[in-house]
Amino acid sequence: MATRAVSLRHLIRSTPVRQALVLVAVVALANLLSLGGAYLTLRADLVRAIRADLAGDLASFEISATPAALSAIVQARARATDPAKKVTVFLPPGGRQVGNARAILREGGDIRLVPGAHPLGAAGYLHETRRLAGGLLIVAESLGPIAELRRTFLSLLAFSLGPTVLISLGVGVLLARRSARRVDGIEDTLDRLSVGDLSARLPPDPAPADDLSRIGAGVNRLAARQEAATEALRQVTADIAHDLRTPLQRISVLIQDLRARLPDESEPAELADRASAEVDRAVSVFRAMLEIAQIEGGQASARVQPFDLGLTVRQVVELYQPSVEDAGHCLTLDCPRTGPTVRGEPSLIAQALANLIENALRHTPEGSRIDIAVSADPPGLSVADDGPGVPEDERGKVLRRLYRLERSRTTPGHGLGLSLVAAIAGLHDASLTLEDNAPGLRVRLVFPPEPGGLAATGSSDPAR
Repeated sequence: MATRAVSLRHLIRSTPVRQALVLVAVVALANLLSLGGAYLTLRADLVRAIRADLAGDLASFEISATPAALSAIVQARARATDPAKKVTVFLPPGGRQVGNARAILREGGDIRLVPGAHPLGAAGYLHETRRLAGGLLIVAESLGPIAELRRTFLSLLAFSLGPTVLISLGVGVLLARRSARRVDGIEDTLDRLSVGDLSARLPPDPAPADDLSRIGAGVNRLAARQEAATEALRQVTADIAHDLRTPLQRISVLIQDLRARLPDESEPAELADRASAEVDRAVSVFRAMLEIAQIEGGQASARVQPFDLGLTVRQVVELYQPSVEDAGHCLTLDCPRTGPTVRGEPSLIAQALANLIENALRHTPEGSRIDIAVSADPPGLSVADDGPGVPEDERGKVLRRLYRLERSRTTPGHGLGLSLVAAIAGLHDASLTLEDNAPGLRVRLVFPPEPGGLAATGSSDPAR
């Protein structure tokens, strides 16, 4: 029920549905105005006809010269006329009024008709008065025809405007739902493209070419060009990294050979050591770029399998524990004894965790804490430190390749550690977020749940 309500709200908010509702409102208003105008015209004609009849009736009584004669004529006509349709009343001077109803004179000259021997009409009357033979003659005609006209137009309104609105609304909503589905498809494709899924495409549109079809075709062309450009850039990066790695390794070997022939603590030996360090740094950069290209190219997806995330994290922590302590830092682990089970490539997850630990070691002062935690619901891991952290406006940038904070340019590194972690997260459909640890930085990696995965049991296993 909640899903239907959300879907209905989403449908009502969509532009096609709003346009359909506006169109239905315009059609309904046009019908209402046309029927209302016709009713008012016919009603005015009926009122004029009734007044003309009343004027004719009054004129027919003007031939009577005496009150007695006029009373006799009124009584004769009253006996032959139904008071529900027409009323004739004469109030002679000083005598008893005659007619098929009774008239009550009110202050201000207002006249009220009340039933006599027979009931009056329920629709009311339109009356005219005239002074004749020293008395007051009142003729009135029922407004029943006008009431009947009103009922006729209301029925016409119900049987014409109602179906028109319902049919227009039904057709409009059907067309709007179809357009809304197409708009939703475009939005979903754009969302997938925005998060890096450059293979996202809109399906072929069987409808005749319209504005949405042209927009969809434009989105597909843009996505195809973006995918081709990204793939070309990725391939060029991988080719450059692959082609330059071997020459750099040869240069490293030659520099090491040269260093071996130089006397220790000499200026040439110092230059050779520095050159060797720079070559090693360049080799590590190209190695990391190759790894990122291979991961983004999906070459590791064939090795994806369910595995125990907690076990992999504990193995990496045990491996890094001595070096972390030697660096003067404190490393802690909060991890269930078993599980959680996630689907992925264990060695890549281990590499991502190693990069996060090394990143924390590199950018935090001596004595800092590095806290690693594994969660079961949702399955994931986090690495937090109490160092200087990363400004909020820089957190998205540090995931770029070769991007480094200004304060980190003097520290070792090449700006690819977090990029590699982001590539590994993308391969595993995991979400990677950088958060404020107050103080410090917390990097959280959350994986999709593995159906039938192991539940976390037991207590946490802190490592010191």
